[in-house]
Amino acid sequence: MNRYFKSINITMKIKVGLVQPNFTVGYKKENSYYLPYSVGILWSYANSFTDIQNNYVLNNVVFKRDKVKKVAKELAKNDIVAFSTYIWNRNYNYALAKLIKEINPQTFILFGGPEPAITDTEFFVKHPYIDAVAMLEGEDTFVDILRFFRNPDVYHGIPGLYTPLQKNEMRPRLTNFKIESSPYLSGFFDKIVLDNPDCNWIATLETNRGCPYQCTFCDWGSLTYAKIKNFEVDRVISEIEWISKNKCIGLFIADANFGTFIQRDEIFLDKIIEVTKTTGYPKFFSLNWAKNQKEYVVQMAKKWIDAKIRAPALTVSLQTLEPQVLKNIKRTNMDINRITELFTLCEQQEVPVITDLILGLPGETLSGWKNNYYKLFAAGNHHGIQVHQSQILENAEMNLKQKEEFNLVTVLTNDYMTEFGKEEIREGIKIVVASNTMSSNDMLDAAIFNWFINTTHVSGTTSIISRFLNKYKNISYEDFYNSLFEFLKTKKLIKDELKIITKCFKDWLTIGKIKHKDILDNKINGQNLVRASKMKWYATNKIHDYMELIHEHLKTYNLPNDMCDQLFSLQYNKVVDYNLIKQYPKKQNYNYDFMNYIMYDTDLKQNTTYEFYYPEDEDTDISLSAFVAQIHLGRNREFATTKIRIL
Repeated sequence: MNRYFKSINITMKIKVGLVQPNFTVGYKKENSYYLPYSVGILWSYANSFTDIQNNYVLNNVVFKRDKVKKVAKELAKNDIVAFSTYIWNRNYNYALAKLIKEINPQTFILFGGPEPAITDTEFFVKHPYIDAVAMLEGEDTFVDILRFFRNPDVYHGIPGLYTPLQKNEMRPRLTNFKIESSPYLSGFFDKIVLDNPDCNWIATLETNRGCPYQCTFCDWGSLTYAKIKNFEVDRVISEIEWISKNKCIGLFIADANFGTFIQRDEIFLDKIIEVTKTTGYPKFFSLNWAKNQKEYVVQMAKKWIDAKIRAPALTVSLQTLEPQVLKNIKRTNMDINRITELFTLCEQQEVPVITDLILGLPGETLSGWKNNYYKLFAAGNHHGIQVHQSQILENAEMNLKQKEEFNLVTVLTNDYMTEFGKEEIREGIKIVVASNTMSSNDMLDAAIFNWFINTTHVSGTTSIISRFLNKYKNISYEDFYNSLFEFLKTKKLIKDELKIITKCFKDWLTIGKIKHKDILDNKINGQNLVRASKMKWYATNKIHDYMELIHEHLKTYNLPNDMCDQLFSLQYNKVVDYNLIKQYPKKQNYNYDFMNYIMYDTDLKQNTTYEFYYPEDEDTDISLSAFVAQIHLGRNREFATTKIRIL
């Protein structure tokens, strides 16, 4: 018998259950799930050791949120059940673990992941059904737990382990990412895919691990702040091949800063393009690009687009442009000149770019928040602005230290993560709804402003007009949108819509939930509320009525009649006409070259032909309901707007 089990009378292998449940992802009819990567890599790493193979057997893996009683009954047959826990499965995991313990008190319950409160001295009082927590990276800690299971003399001294008796020292970071620990290459995922032929899979890929940033709002930096550790190139290449061969529809690259290691990352990018062109899989991608991009990162994004596969936008995670707020959150962004150069390069090369902003960060004010948008417009980002409400993550510095310092007021919202349907056990996320620099009324005004700017500029219904007026008549973005908002509020279509939106945001920021009618079976929650109006106007065929209001306001700027009408025509053609979706691309002649004038400062008065094409041309048979859903779900691809080609 293996030396690690000399004190155990083992007559059969010890049974292990693994739990990493998630919601369905994407449009609700796709039945798409993430492959349970975290528990997969734990088991694959552990099972690469002979002594673990000889003494343990994996009994079951939970990857979706089935009924708790049914799942608990099966998991309670195990000797050990290990949970990977984060904000999207926290409440489910706690309820499931509690019930397992009630059914079989002998089952050992182990928790890990970013969510368990490892600084809370009362954690095991609140969760007495949990036997231990593996802190930070879990591979080696999990191996030791298995090796010394039921040997308390050794077990309680395991580095990286938090038990009711004590919190042990942190374990050094893992450096040996051996190929046998890959859940793709070890065979761990083979059985899951084989046993669930009705599921569409989204794969998670690590090419490295670690983050060099210390952002206080993020538990990634708080937990793994250190030098980045790279995985072997051959391992990553083989994983990409597995993902494509097994027809995973989506790929999430989980690196904190993809593009940091240009030579390595280009190898991976080229491989992804190669397998996608060969098999057609994966069909869509998401990733976290390097924070402070250089031109070569834009070229990487461009290569993806030129391959004519559904490429991810280039994400520029700024979070805020206010200097004091950046200092508060321990974040340094590129200077505004570099940001402008980046946005200009992206527009010229037709690389979609997304800027992340977070509302409610420590020190943010209402005026500063609005200026974030105007600064981004002036810098050249017009359609790719994505707003998140500041979240309180359990082990992030913003929760542990800054919540009290900045008097961050929070509300528990139950609709932040779930977009479709009601779950047996709802998950909740605490969002920031006020601070010592932004009152609750200011926060409501900021949320309404987000809706207005997203409905107009960011969604592509006014962006060309505002950019032209900014250049041609020196009208600032702030003045244009203040004027437009006052004008639209007098119109019944907007007045009625604003009443609904205001009520919803007020409820979301005070009681954590909203009551908004479904839009063609699409659920509206606090996060997609900023896009609800555009979704509704498409669903009710009122997008044309809304655009005519924009035309009416444009006439107040006293442009020559033909210039005014043609400028509006250009703006109108920027918006996809769902009723004519099969007729794209279409061409139209103009007496003014608005786009070259805006982008390159060329002569305005010259005959020009523009071609408007629908970038989602493979979806021309899309239903109206799915089209409306994609206004939210496909937001990173500027869905429902055309691309403009200058002929």
